Amino acid sequence: TNPDRRSRSSVLPDPDSGRPRGRRYRERMITLQLRASAAACLVVFAVAVSACGGVEEGKIAGRAGGEPTPDARVIEVEARNFAFDPDTLRAEVGEELAISLYSVDSPHDFAIDGLGRVVAVAGDETRAERMRIDEAGKYDFYCTIPGHRAAGMEGTITVR
Repeated sequence: TNPDRRSRSSVLPDPDSGRPRGRRYRERMITLQLRASAAACLVVFAVAVSACGGVEEGKIAGRAGGEPTPDARVIEVEARNFAFDPDTLRAEVGEELAISLYSVDSPHDFAIDGLGRVVAVAGDETRAERMRIDEAGKYDFYCTIPGHRAAGMEGTITVR
């Protein structure tokens, strides 16, 4: 090949090796840039979704979140992709509860439409937060992480 016919990028030295950068190097750099851009887009999307919340609050009388009261009954709930265990809970009207959520694998939360998000955890983490429902009824609880509820990560709590 005639050295005068090479493209300019193929003769620029690689700063680490002093050798000319070739096609493979450029392809690798483009792949890394695309991956970095995709990761940045995912982070922006996750922040936007978490900022939206997606949980209705204030339609059910009661309390969601905060430090549990000393007399609260502790209900231990295990979260995993894509289920709660147990997925059926019972409570009395006005009963102070501490929902102790343990995530086996990844970030999850426990929310009830009309009451709000009760507790959220990272993977392999346990956290207990306060919950009280002041109206009798049957309520759905679920994980608000995008796609989790649709995959079946929900349950019911019956308040009598």
